[in-house]
Formats: sequence, structure tokens, C-alpha cells
Amino acid sequence: MTQSPLPGPVPHAAAQGREVQFEVIPLRGILDEVSTHLPPGARVTVTASPALGLPATLELAGALAQRGFPAIPHLAARMLHGAGEVEEVLARLTETGVTEAFVIAGDAPHPAGDLPGALELLEAIGASGSGITVGVGVHPEGHPFVSESEAMRLLRAKAEHASYAVTQMCFEAAPLLAWVRRLREGGLLLPVRPGIAVPAGTARLLRIGTRIGVGRSLRMLSGEDAGVRRLLGPGHWSPGPLLEELERARAAQPELGLHGPHLFTFNAVRVARECAAGL
Repeated sequence: MTQSPLPGPVPHAAAQGREVQFEVIPLRGILDEVSTHLPPGARVTVTASPALGLPATLELAGALAQRGFPAIPHLAARMLHGAGEVEEVLARLTETGVTEAFVIAGDAPHPAGDLPGALELLEAIGASGSGITVGVGVHPEGHPFVSESEAMRLLRAKAEHASYAVTQMCFEAAPLLAWVRRLREGGLLLPVRPGIAVPAGTARLLRIGTRIGVGRSLRMLSGEDAGVRRLLGPGHWSPGPLLEELERARAAQPELGLHGPHLFTFNAVRVARECAAGL
């Protein structure tokens, strides 16, 4: 099928964003793991969950920043009580040298305050005047709880506040690239970081994929697609071929605005560093 021309280069994509970023969970020992295995200046994002609480996320992000890593805490809207707490969190981040955050709705079944979703939190951050750089999450293969049309409407609104987007975990290039191309054809130019899992057992990834709503890629992991054999060993996921395919796409089609990958490390930082070698 002939593809139509895209609008043009994505702003900022050519000048920055090639670097890989590493997602870690704020568990005991991870600060030293990052310091041991990642080079100075590596971008590190820190997850947030109701189980661990926001203080764990903020504490680790601040400690990473103090050690010279661009630290990016995940701020979950449903864990925050309102604009007042947002301002307190942003002030704490500024004090510890953190200048960027990743905004999500969060997994809590009910919002703690009047911030039910990522868009409301983005608006609160914007109103604070903090000047913090913000990334947002996107779901190229469908959001588990939101229709495609509503997800696109929300993404357009979020793009007014955000500097880049990170995708849900992807296991195949084609659906991701097709989705990014549709964004560009629709005039949405927000740079995109592909979310890629580091090597892990497929049973574990299938459990995670079911929870976060990975569609076609999840079926591929289940073995329904013959092409899975080139990506997976027995019971194990290896991201190498996917990373190479996306790197080729980024080099050949800069107009897509693909940034470096966001690696879901599951705290296997040394393994993640090995995955990123050569990118």
C-alpha cells in the first residue's frame, strides 16, 4: 500500500531524544544498582504505585539526581490529593535537582483527590508555573479502559502540556510504527519513545501485558504469530531484533519523531545496560 507523505520533521526530535531511558522500581538497593551499572548522565525514570507510595518515588528520584542522573519520577494523578499537594511535590523535586516528571493516571481504583486522570494533573502542573518538563504515557495498541477515539482526544489535549510520550510495552514494530504514522498524518507531532521490556521470561511478560492491555503484541507473545520465533527463545523474550528494527526506522524516517527507547528494566539494570549497548 502506498503511504501518504507526512507533515514534516517533528519539532525537537532531531536535536534531542536519541538517548535511552531506563525505568526502575523504587525498591531497596536499586540506587546502588543504577550507580554501578549505568553511565553518568543516563536518564532514569522511577515508577509510582499505591503499594510503595509516592514518597518512595520522590526519595529515589532525588537521590538519583544528587548522583548526577537525570531522574524522572512518575507522578500518578490518582495518588495526589489536589493542586496544593502537586505544588508541594514540584517544590520538593526542584529542591533536589529534578527537572522532569512523567505523568500518568495511576492504578489506584479511586482518586485520592480531585485529579482523576493524567490530563487534570498536567493542567495542575501547568498552572503551577514550575516549568518542569513532562512526558506522558500512550497506548498504540489500545487503552484497556478507554475507547480509541477518547484516547486520541485525550492525547491531543495532553500534547498541549507534554514534551514527549512513552508507549506501553511493545513487542512488535509494525503496529507501533503504523500508530505513530497515523499520529503524524493527523497533525499530532509529539515525539514518541517506544516502551520496550528488557529480556525476561515470557510468562512474566504475559502477566504484565494482560494487566496493562497489550493487544496484538500480546497475542504474538502467546505464540499465535509465526514471526514470534525470530524474537523469542523458548519461554523467553529478547528485545534485540525489535530494538534494531526501530533504530532502522528512526534513521530512515526521521519525520516519525521516534526518540530513543524507554526500557522497562524490572530492576535488572545490568541487563538493561547490555540491551542499550550500541543504540
